[in-house]
Amino acid sequence: MEWKDIFPSGNQPTMDEIAEYIGGEAKQLWQSLLEHMDAAYKVKPKLTYSVCSGKPGWNIKLQKSGVSFGTLYPEEGSFSVFIVISYKLEPLMESVVSRLSPEIAEMYRKAGDYMKTGKWMMFQITDSAGLEDYKLLAEVKMLGKNI
Repeated sequence: MEWKDIFPSGNQPTMDEIAEYIGGEAKQLWQSLLEHMDAAYKVKPKLTYSVCSGKPGWNIKLQKSGVSFGTLYPEEGSFSVFIVISYKLEPLMESVVSRLSPEIAEMYRKAGDYMKTGKWMMFQITDSAGLEDYKLLAEVKMLGKNI
């Protein structure tokens, strides 16, 4: 059964229910990410419901002090992240792109324009390499907060 069907708009999931739905190794990655975002940036997850045709259902926004760290989408055995990297952050990104996995580095280089504000990326996190890529992108966004 699909995520949006298990938790329709009138049935907001708990964070534990989200973790259980994700399951497997990805459940630990999910919990590790949320713990990291809280410890590093004091970011608390905000559940929102989207009717977007691409990824309908409950999602989790990570924001702090005007900085959006992206939107997380629960999936069975994984989760996806949608993140926009402002064009203002290009110098910072160029200094860290070599630390990203080859797939995510290439995705960043080829990323499309998001409403003339930056490059948008959406990728699935299924392993620790994907999690580390996301953490690095979050770090760039926080470092660039005052640019």
